Amino acid sequence: INDAKKGASRDAGYNVIKAGELRAATEGIAGANPPYHYDETSDLDMKGTVPTKFTLDINEDMDTQLRAWLNGYCVVKEYGNETVTIDESKTSEAECVTGGSSITKKYENGEVIYFNPETNTKCSDYIEANSLNENKSGCMKWYAFNDSESSSTVNVILDHNTTYDVVWNSSGNNEDRIKEVKEALENDVNNWHADVKNTARLIEANEIAKITGNTDFDATNKDKDNRFYLENNGQYAPSLSQGQAKYKWLFDYTSECTIYGCSIADNSTYGYWTNTPSVSSLNYAWFMSRAGCLMSALTGDYTSYDGVRPVVTISKSLLS
Repeated sequence: INDAKKGASRDAGYNVIKAGELRAATEGIAGANPPYHYDETSDLDMKGTVPTKFTLDINEDMDTQLRAWLNGYCVVKEYGNETVTIDESKTSEAECVTGGSSITKKYENGEVIYFNPETNTKCSDYIEANSLNENKSGCMKWYAFNDSESSSTVNVILDHNTTYDVVWNSSGNNEDRIKEVKEALENDVNNWHADVKNTARLIEANEIAKITGNTDFDATNKDKDNRFYLENNGQYAPSLSQGQAKYKWLFDYTSECTIYGCSIADNSTYGYWTNTPSVSSLNYAWFMSRAGCLMSALTGDYTSYDGVRPVVTISKSLLS
């Protein structure tokens, strides 16, 4: 009976991996960049037994790493290993999903993390000058977003632009993807630690909507004229004084943003690009505006008001 339960748990683990691979393939078609990380059952369309807790990572080679609590067993697959196994040394969800470590902290949206991407270490020597647009080095301020307790990693977005002004794609055709923005991002993170550099990307428009709880927004079927203000998830700007915006951390260090509730402005940029093209116009892509709203803008070389604000993925073990 025990062997049968273990076999069923291993089979369920393969189903989790298969569901993750299908989701990653879909995201890849939509333009998202690996590595992919999933730790919510709502992330995956799974059949059969669903884990109560799991973490699934898929790297650039589409290799998978899984830790899942299934049928009372710790189901594991490591990178480079073709088989799913049972780790009988882990006898609880928490032990299993975190690999037996104490990494169970959930970072709240907007929680500050001071991190040096060049040394891949938590840091304590941050100074405000490190937040000026175009700074790419030293101890910098990052903000966590869309984290979960079961995840061993956390996604963070920088508090300023590493390139303050660049076109999304000079061709003006978003089907050509983010040529200039991608080149700028790669250049900006070139001197960062390999573990950090390999995760660097732009935020997705739908990730911003998830931060604010805007369940009505989906960039995959929104027209270019649609927008929403982070503070109220509405079409019209709320009246806010400097520093009053709940989501000011998502648009600080942009031009005149203080009149929309941010804490500190920097006139060198109007905002920053997401990785998400518009679905209704080949000339538009979504960006985070200085006005505290997510909206779409022309991508071509005649409009270069927005820049690059990197997102990276950090192991929580480095932050404990």
